[in-house]
Amino acid sequence: MIDDLSRLVTQQSALQQLLRTCPLHIINAFQIERYAVGEFQFLQGTQYDNTYILAEGKVKIYLMSTGGKAVALDIYEPGAFIGEQEALLDKPYSASVINLTPVTVLKVSNAQFKTWLMEDHHFSQELIYNLASQIYTLTNRTERYSLHSALDQTISYLIWAARQNQVVTRANLLNEIDTSSRNLNRILKQLRDLAVITVDKSLIKVTDLPQLITILRNEG
Repeated sequence: MIDDLSRLVTQQSALQQLLRTCPLHIINAFQIERYAVGEFQFLQGTQYDNTYILAEGKVKIYLMSTGGKAVALDIYEPGAFIGEQEALLDKPYSASVINLTPVTVLKVSNAQFKTWLMEDHHFSQELIYNLASQIYTLTNRTERYSLHSALDQTISYLIWAARQNQVVTRANLLNEIDTSSRNLNRILKQLRDLAVITVDKSLIKVTDLPQLITILRNEG
């Protein structure tokens, strides 16, 4: 177990930062668990006994809309915590969780997690930063979902992805946009007809970024 944990920490700089001052008795309490796609799940409104650190893979945090659609709040990558807020508050999960890829996680009981927080000043600072980042991301997403149409949301994400050289697929968009698959297809057709994107199977590429930005401004 220690050898496996050492390997994970060596491979992931985010874990190195989190665990570099972790008390030995907490290190020894960690359990390493691995899950196939879709097997690492937690449900909104349910209370759980453990806190997790994502060591490998990606996890989606989401809410179910009134229409029954999963609305993504965030996509977590290695170094992220799952269940830390609920552990501190002793509350049920405020959102649901599912892994998008195979994942490796470090599991520790909620009680041990809170002990770690009290004993490790460096870790407490990291956690505060982590929670602040989550609030910032959630605020931005809430604004986008509540104030902007599905078309605006789609264009905004495509502009961001083009500037970051990120690959965009229909699945990416459905995770990011509060709309149905059918409506997303209509939006993509509209943008394709305007010659600002191309759609090759599931892959979406921006071909005219300046015009896409102009369309967003006109929509606003």
